[in-house]
Amino acid sequence: MSVTVIETAEQYQELINSPGKKAIIDFWADWCGPCKAIAPRFQKLAESNTDENIVFAKVELMMEDPNHWTVPVANELKIVSIPHFVALSDGKKIGSQKGSQVDLAAFVSEIQASA
Repeated sequence: MSVTVIETAEQYQELINSPGKKAIIDFWADWCGPCKAIAPRFQKLAESNTDENIVFAKVELMMEDPNHWTVPVANELKIVSIPHFVALSDGKKIGSQKGSQVDLAAFVSEIQASA
């Protein structure tokens, strides 16, 4: 599978509220070097994923624009540093990891195993 790029609040809501699906979202920014460094690992995990109930997505945070749709999302999920990976199921946060040194494979395995 590939990584879905989320560009609107509507796409985000549809993704996180998809029944029976778990979303693993990479919150990142274009100016963030560590975000760019870990992006290929996230992409590789998405491509090797065979679980149809796991969706990999990316959301570019636009925190410099207080009116951008990503600002309240970041605040709600308590994202204070990036890269930040958040897993959601039925609209609820079920896990998160932050930083470019995280073990993404272990995080994905943990989310797959969660009820």
